[in-house]
Amino acid sequence: MKCPTATSLAVLVALGFSHAATAQSQITPGTIADNDSIFIDGTTFSVTPGRAMGSATGIIKTWRARELGPGAIVLRSGEKLYIIDTPLRLPDDRQDVRLSAEKEQTNRVRIEYLPPKNPEHQNIYEVVKAHAALETIQKLFSPIRLPAELTIKTVGCGMVNAWYEVQDSKPTISVCYEYLNLIVPQAPKEATASGVTHADAIVGQLLFIVAHEMGHAVFELFDIPVFGREEDAADQVAAHFLLQLGKDRAHGLISGAAYSYAGFMKDYKDNPKVAIPLQAFSSNHGAPEERFYNLLCIAFGANPQLFADFVEKGYLPKTRAGGCKYEYRTLDKAVVHEIRPHVDWQMATEIWESNWLSPLTSSPPSVAN
Repeated sequence: MKCPTATSLAVLVALGFSHAATAQSQITPGTIADNDSIFIDGTTFSVTPGRAMGSATGIIKTWRARELGPGAIVLRSGEKLYIIDTPLRLPDDRQDVRLSAEKEQTNRVRIEYLPPKNPEHQNIYEVVKAHAALETIQKLFSPIRLPAELTIKTVGCGMVNAWYEVQDSKPTISVCYEYLNLIVPQAPKEATASGVTHADAIVGQLLFIVAHEMGHAVFELFDIPVFGREEDAADQVAAHFLLQLGKDRAHGLISGAAYSYAGFMKDYKDNPKVAIPLQAFSSNHGAPEERFYNLLCIAFGANPQLFADFVEKGYLPKTRAGGCKYEYRTLDKAVVHEIRPHVDWQMATEIWESNWLSPLTSSPPSVAN
């Protein structure tokens, strides 16, 4: 039988456990009194009660104990133990949203086309409805087991933007008509020299936008820790998501998403120097040029053969491309560990490999101007 480590023994002694007692335990109903504790041995799976020698507050500070919140579940699967906080807690200023990990379910994405306030957006409102854009997005994200209903809506905002927030105790992603009205007219009428089609630019950008905001949502709803800027992490989650939507579509979707930065990357070979105001570096978002290269790098790292043209045509510098496989592997490991447990993978595979793209690429019914 394995014995606790020296560090574990130190904690056990502080909490009032004897070494011999750790071998004798049974799970019995009851409560933990103030300053009392329990020890769960991860090798023998025994449960032993104990009592702190002095105040538990000092031990909590010394060992940097993490508060479990309203509750916790400890599960055994094979030779490993797992812990789940439940109900799921959100930051202190959002405690009105009570989400329970026990109630995670698929098909909890709701959609809403809000009528535009600006008459100039009426046409784009009709077009996205005619193409069933939100219905397609709803289908693609339906395999995520969410702890509460999440709404994705199109709305007039008075600015070009999209964001995630909890609105009236409900997780919500808002995509502005101003943003959509920017994407559609700027999409290339014919395929570009790099092969980006009209449909690629629209679909790729729209999915990248929503997946980026969904990244913010899953970070919060599943209490996923993020190192570095959350905006960068959300970009990576969005890129990873696009790569899962079918190998035959991945190149077009990634290229289409990258097309949103075309204006910033224009004539990059003839005019390699970029001048921007110093204040631009203060943004919590990466510079458009950085986001462009990060997106291409994640794609190339995932599949160097499929995205070989990114390097061959000079869109992704070789100096960056060499490390992209590692960058993708690091991202994929995080997604598999933190996000995939909340996804019905069989359902996701069936949907993502289906012909889900058809509604967005077919010609929409005639709409009145």
